[in-house]
Amino acid sequence: MSDSPNVSVVRRLYQARGNPEVIRQVLASDVRWEVVDGFPYGAVYVGLDSVLRDFFGRLFTDFDEFVANGSEFFESGERVIALGSYSGRARRSGKRFTARFAHVWTLQDGLIVRLQQCADTVQLARALAQRPDVGIRRAVSHLI
Repeated sequence: MSDSPNVSVVRRLYQARGNPEVIRQVLASDVRWEVVDGFPYGAVYVGLDSVLRDFFGRLFTDFDEFVANGSEFFESGERVIALGSYSGRARRSGKRFTARFAHVWTLQDGLIVRLQQCADTVQLARALAQRPDVGIRRAVSHLI
């Protein structure tokens, strides 16, 4: 069975591996990019330029490798839910990581207009930490 048009757009973004030209083709100019607290650069980014500069620009500065692999896709109307995992290596610590995620993508007219992200933030905090215990403390400090 082939993918629906919306699932195809989301798959294309994952396959882009951070390529800004592809990102510009699949994200709406006024996209809303919601990154969960505790994730590196957790915030809400509004607009394509902000997503490219303030999120992806910073992400690829701190990680030598960073890949998001969507493995399961579910569609409901204008939304696509993707389950998958991040993997990569933090530049400063050299530590590798794998972290699961759930993404809810909203599409309109064939473009992504919103991302709602949930992720295993502890795994990335551990990879970014110079000392093993620091990353975990930062990742859970908002829970205490």
